[in-house]
Amino acid sequence: MKKLPLKSWIEAVHPYVPGKPISEVKRELGLKNVIKLASNENPLGPSPKALAAVRKALREIHLYPDGGSFYLTDALARALKAPKENLVIGNGSNEIIELLARGFVSEGEEVLSSEGTFLVYPILSQVCGARYVTAPMKNHGYDLARMAEKITPRTRLIFIANPNNPTGTYLSRVDVEAFLKKVPDDVLVCFDEAYFDFVEARDFPDVQGMILAERKNVCILRTFSKAYGLAGLRIGYGIFHAETAGYLHKIRQPFNVNSLAQIAALASLKDKAFHKKTQKLVFAGRRFFYREFEKLGLPFVESQANFVLFDCSRDGETLFNAMLRKGVIVRSMKAYGFPTWIRVTIGLDAENRKFFKCLKECL
Repeated sequence: MKKLPLKSWIEAVHPYVPGKPISEVKRELGLKNVIKLASNENPLGPSPKALAAVRKALREIHLYPDGGSFYLTDALARALKAPKENLVIGNGSNEIIELLARGFVSEGEEVLSSEGTFLVYPILSQVCGARYVTAPMKNHGYDLARMAEKITPRTRLIFIANPNNPTGTYLSRVDVEAFLKKVPDDVLVCFDEAYFDFVEARDFPDVQGMILAERKNVCILRTFSKAYGLAGLRIGYGIFHAETAGYLHKIRQPFNVNSLAQIAALASLKDKAFHKKTQKLVFAGRRFFYREFEKLGLPFVESQANFVLFDCSRDGETLFNAMLRKGVIVRSMKAYGFPTWIRVTIGLDAENRKFFKCLKECL
C-alpha cells in the first residue's frame, strides 16, 4: 500500500503541549487538593452574569449559533468605539492566528517574530510551509531593532506579543512607532494583545488608533480567556482594517464560534464590575509576587500580564515536578528556551501564599 502524501514540514512540527489539568494531576499523584497556576487563567472564574446567561441558553444548543456573531460584534464595536466592519470573532484568538497564517503566508515565505515568545506562532508558520524567523531577545523582551534587520522580501507576516507571553514584558509606543517605520506596507504586523487588560504602563501603544486611522498593515488580537475567565469556551477577536477583516471572513469557517461562547462573552462585556475586580486582584498579586521573590533572592521579570516569570537558579523541570507533587501546578519554561525559569500565574491570595510556601520547601 502506498504511503499517504504527508507534507514533510507538517510531519516535523512539535505540537503545542498545554499545562497539566487539575483532574489529571489528582489522578496521577493521588492528591486531593491541587491548585493550578500554570495557564494564566482567571482564578475568579467567569463573570456571574456570564454563567447566568449560559444557563439560560442551554435549552437552545440544538440550534446552530449566530454564524456572524452579530450581537457580540455589535456590542464589541460599541465598547471599542470601532466600526463593526473592522472586527473578526474567532474560536479563541488562536483561530485568528491560524486565519492570518493561512491567508497571508505561502510555502517558502517567511514569518518573523522573536525568540522566547508564544509557541503557536512557529507551529502555524511551519504548518503553512513557511520559514519562521526569529530575532534574539533583549532584557527578556522583543528587540525590535534586531527584528527590523531580519525583514526580507519574503517576509509576509510579523507576530508581536505585547505584553509578551511568557515574559510579561511590553513594548512602548515609541518602540512600536519606530519599528513600524521600517516595515514595508505589504507586510502585516500582528500585535497579539491577549494580556491587554492587565497593562498598567502609561506608554503602551495605541495600535487600534493606527488601524482606525486607515493603516492597513497592522492588526490586534485579543481574548476573552484571561480577564473575562472564558478560556474553556474558546473565544477571542481581532481588530483589523476593514479590507483585511473582510478578507479573513472569506477564510473562517461558518459557525466558527459556538453559541454559548458568544452569549457568555456578550454578558461578560456588560459586567464591568467583575472586570475591575479581576484587574485589582492581578495588580495586587503582582506586587505581592515581587516582594516575595525579592525576599527569596530569586530574579524575576516585572510583568504587565497576569503572571510572573522567575529564575529558580536550577533545572526548571525538576522544580516543576517537585511543586507538582505538592499539588501546585506551575509552568516550566524549557520549551521557550529558558531552562531555569518558571512562569507562575497570579491566583487568589490563598493560592499565591500556598505557592510561596511550597516553593520555599522545594528550594
